[in-house]
Amino acid sequence: MASPRYLIGGGEKLSEEVTRPPRGFGDKAHPYTFNEAVQRLAPQLAEVRSGLAALTELACPGGDTVVGVTLHPTYLAKSYYPSNLIDELKLQHLGSRAVHITPSKVVTNKSANDPRPQPAPLIYLGGRRERLLRFAELLPDWRPVEQKVRAEFREIEKISLPEPERAKPLPDTDPEKLLPLEIVLHAKAGDGEYVVEGFDRFVRSLGLSVDVDRRRQSSGLCFLPMYAPKAAVPQILNFSFLRALRSMPRIIPLDPAVRSLVPGFKVTLPTEAASAPELKVAILDGGLPANHGLEKWVTRKKAPGVGNAISAAQSHGLAVTSAFLFGPLNTKGPQPIPPADVDHWRILGDDTASDDFELFSVLDRIEYVLDSRPYDFVNISLGPDCAIEDDDVNAWTSTLDALLADGETVATVACGNNGESDVTLGLHRIQPPSDGVNMIAVGASDCMDPEWQRAPYSAWGPGRSPGYVKPDLVSFGGTPSSPFLVLTGPSDGTGTQGTSFAAPLALRSGALMRAQFDDPLWAPTIKGLLVHHAHPGKNSRAEVGWGRVSHSLLDLVTCQDGEAHIVYQRQMPVSGAVRLYLPVPPNLSGNVEIRATFCFFCDVDPEDTINYTRGGLEIQFRPDTHKLAPPYYKDGKLITPKLPPTDTFFGSDDFYAPEFMRRDDAQKWETTLTRSKTKRASSLNDPAFDVSHITRSHGATSGRRPAIKFALVLTLKNKAPDLYDRVVAASRNRLQPMVPREEVRVRAQSEI
Repeated sequence: MASPRYLIGGGEKLSEEVTRPPRGFGDKAHPYTFNEAVQRLAPQLAEVRSGLAALTELACPGGDTVVGVTLHPTYLAKSYYPSNLIDELKLQHLGSRAVHITPSKVVTNKSANDPRPQPAPLIYLGGRRERLLRFAELLPDWRPVEQKVRAEFREIEKISLPEPERAKPLPDTDPEKLLPLEIVLHAKAGDGEYVVEGFDRFVRSLGLSVDVDRRRQSSGLCFLPMYAPKAAVPQILNFSFLRALRSMPRIIPLDPAVRSLVPGFKVTLPTEAASAPELKVAILDGGLPANHGLEKWVTRKKAPGVGNAISAAQSHGLAVTSAFLFGPLNTKGPQPIPPADVDHWRILGDDTASDDFELFSVLDRIEYVLDSRPYDFVNISLGPDCAIEDDDVNAWTSTLDALLADGETVATVACGNNGESDVTLGLHRIQPPSDGVNMIAVGASDCMDPEWQRAPYSAWGPGRSPGYVKPDLVSFGGTPSSPFLVLTGPSDGTGTQGTSFAAPLALRSGALMRAQFDDPLWAPTIKGLLVHHAHPGKNSRAEVGWGRVSHSLLDLVTCQDGEAHIVYQRQMPVSGAVRLYLPVPPNLSGNVEIRATFCFFCDVDPEDTINYTRGGLEIQFRPDTHKLAPPYYKDGKLITPKLPPTDTFFGSDDFYAPEFMRRDDAQKWETTLTRSKTKRASSLNDPAFDVSHITRSHGATSGRRPAIKFALVLTLKNKAPDLYDRVVAASRNRLQPMVPREEVRVRAQSEI
């Protein structure tokens, strides 16, 4: 039998640093002149002035207040952030979010012919109330000296006080009944302490109290728990620095009890040690029962402060751990050897069972685990019981995205079992923290057959933008007719269902890939490989994201006739760009199918939901790097290009649903991109991707360009059956097949 053709590694050896490609934006069509902007905005600012004057001193901590500035939809890009105007008015950026508006004037034919509201950035700005009152009075005669300030002022479509929609829908209950609420304030750690103290004084004046000691800080947002009746919400909304008010969600395992869907059966566990015991894996869940029988591979741990164990949560924890170690159990023989050993952290206890604010306590425990030691793989199959919203980020999401931003850990998160909830209200959408950009959100498929579908209970996307494609992946999660078989004891099993088990199964696929080779695979590479080989079947992207993870390790780590999978692992230079050459062999005939998946992790700005990720990639595909584009005339001048021509590859039109975020640069800020393109082999001459690292901070241009690691998974397909060998030969030995560990060499043939 022929030896398997394993993944080809070393793609980064086909790269070189190049000059950053020029970014030509052309002439900008502006909807308003400065004088028109003054005339339009003077009445709005007068209304803001009346609202500010009516606020009490307690509603404006330290004499400061907040206004919302909405830019015209044509100014979405970071280069139009009004930094000079903000400095001129001595204001402070607090955050931003996306709104959809119909502007008074449009500047493009595309917008004129599209009656739908357009996405626009709403920026929250803080400053002295007295100064804002004075500016509103002086605006009709205001003529700033700086031309940049004038230019940025005309970008504004609307000025307003923070909107009432900051209060999310609350339960239909007695208006005087105390409800557990989550309060979100614009308040930075340290600098924003006066805001938190001011809110404490403000709610005390209403006869209420807030638990300041249990607050959670996430960049420029502060999350606070409090009790308040529904009738008091309009008064609470008067506090200037309030970002959001909503019901405090409860923390539940996403499938809280292991439901027996089949009669119990006996299980024979393997006797061998894990394939790659050096890998560090953590499962954060409900704990394990005393007689779990997994001591050979699992170490029980509990987070500080956690209460006594809950039996149902332990059953859930055992089932989740079983799913990672063995996948769906085999009823007719011994189970497969686990890919790695596991630290199972119990983060649920009876201390939070009656705690309305357990969201904060459980998140504290997760943060402790991930902050105290490095893990290669992590699974979380529990979270807040609420669907995501486009305009605000959850404390769980922002905390985990920050903890995982270094790109060292592959983390899978179950996306939720609310897929059959009301679609019109958005209650079917994925649950936090699976909307994060630095983790893998996993939904569930209904079976392992080729004709699979999304399991009915599995939560849907889309996610927020960035992070639009959610769930990232789906994996088998079980149904009543095809249950997911898990352990209930050291030698007993049963059947269950839930995204709780699909998530660790997907993580198992990643760990098996890592355990397969001597060469290290980075966390972005593992995520990229899972996405690259996922297939959506007949399901929509909103339901299954990029598709179902292959349940065969063979599909993930080997190549078939006529195809070559190449892995690039590269760190971006602090300046400049990287050219990644595609190893297309010479003398190919016919067509070449090119599939490329880019993946990276990055820092985030939780308070800026419209500009959440701080890093992005600009990717240009050049089919022929030896030919320059022909000269052309622009504005009467002859332009002679100095770079090879580009061809579209990662475009936005086929990526975003038109009813969501229709912005030209949106895909540049996504942390995962995957596309396919077919080209004539004769048109390819040392083709390459030119990749530039772009950064932003709070939606504005950022001069700091931190080093990030990214991965490219590339597949070339052609009718030549020996394509794999020709790709390696054409690289002049810079590319080499990845070397499997001797002891797991044969296991590539097995099912996951």
